[in-house]
Amino acid sequence: MLPFSQEEHAAKGWSRLRHIDRLLTTALIVLICSAAGAADAPPPKVVVYSGGTLIDVASGVARPDTAVVIQKDRIVAVSPGFEARDGQEVVDVRGKFIIPGLVNTHVHLATSADPKAAQAYLRREFFSGVTMVRDMAGDVRLLSELKREAEFDEILSPDIFYVALMAGPQFFVDPRTHDAARGLTPGEVSWMRAITPETDLRIAVAEAKGSGATAIKIYADVPAALVRKIVAEAHRQHLLVWAHAAVFPAIPSEVVDAGVDVISHACILGYEISKPPLQSFEDKRPVDAEQLMRPNSQITALLEAIKRRGTILDATLFAYEVSEAHSCSAAVSDHLAAEAYQAGVAISAGTDDDADWSDPDSALDQELTLLVRKAGMTPADALRSATLVGARAAGQEKDAGTVEVGKLANFVVLERNPLDDIGNVRSVSIIVKHGMRHARIEYKPVSAEEMKTTGK
Repeated sequence: MLPFSQEEHAAKGWSRLRHIDRLLTTALIVLICSAAGAADAPPPKVVVYSGGTLIDVASGVARPDTAVVIQKDRIVAVSPGFEARDGQEVVDVRGKFIIPGLVNTHVHLATSADPKAAQAYLRREFFSGVTMVRDMAGDVRLLSELKREAEFDEILSPDIFYVALMAGPQFFVDPRTHDAARGLTPGEVSWMRAITPETDLRIAVAEAKGSGATAIKIYADVPAALVRKIVAEAHRQHLLVWAHAAVFPAIPSEVVDAGVDVISHACILGYEISKPPLQSFEDKRPVDAEQLMRPNSQITALLEAIKRRGTILDATLFAYEVSEAHSCSAAVSDHLAAEAYQAGVAISAGTDDDADWSDPDSALDQELTLLVRKAGMTPADALRSATLVGARAAGQEKDAGTVEVGKLANFVVLERNPLDDIGNVRSVSIIVKHGMRHARIEYKPVSAEEMKTTGK
């Protein structure tokens, strides 16, 4: 083949330049049109919730005649006596009370993965004013799907933050772990991982993070030295660590000293004084109730350490109230929670209940009532436990927990004042999540007939 002449080379070069010029011109036109379209598009609608009494959970003060102004999914103003402008939608909530969306810090949506039952439970929580839940171990395959659907408002559900569980190998005989890893081997999957001193924690934590988990949950059969290593690696990889208050053989003070962010079950604090110390989850015996119901210097020191470190206690009084636990009675659980509250420990509100779709109301209001009546909290502090402290427990305090400018538009309108009676959290009128408004009267509990196909 003969080589091209100089003229042919020049012609081909100009042809390529003209082609590039046409592409650039087309791209510029597209950008200009897009910019013009964006300029012409109306700004997102502003909605003003006007005239309600805002409960400032940080201070415990009720602020009358306050407007909460939202645009898209964020709060853009919180102002007394705010006057809406033309074009802004006004929702009149005079005579009503505005609180942040509630946070249930201990649920189990997928111990045995049943999508229909989980969605029914989540819908019930949502219409009870719960806009966030912390799932404390289950089948991540279902949890990740539910989390995505809740995040994009494809289902009526609180936002979901869940764990990957770590425990000693001997714990994985527990049938719940087999349910949560169905079809695979518990202890060998990223969300149900057996940990030993030989485990490469960098990989184990990275795989847990890859499952979509917000936190590692340390459950049982882990010695104190290994608890410290898990916490350090999880924090290095920007995961929170949530744990039972004792994970045997590690006792509560060792779990707290390791730097765990949240500990669960006030009852389990009692194992601080067990003699001899428990060596495994399987050998768990009841706490020493007689000793615990009297002043005890070891418990006092433990509670001081919890407060000093800023560790949150997920007390779960409801779980011990509704079913008899082997570890301790409801009276001991209540007493330890009361001691923690008096010591200034931050307490969150979690129910640790099964995904029961049949009750039309969340059990969270019962947990709050127990925190007031049995642990001695004021209604303001109980409400703070289910909002501000709950958001902190889930690692979401930048976006949730209070009604403030810049935070997600997640709040609840109540008919009655929860500062007068914490039971008034049940008087839900309106739920706002991600700026989207839903009335409680829209709620239709799932029927037994609808659930028949699930076998529940």
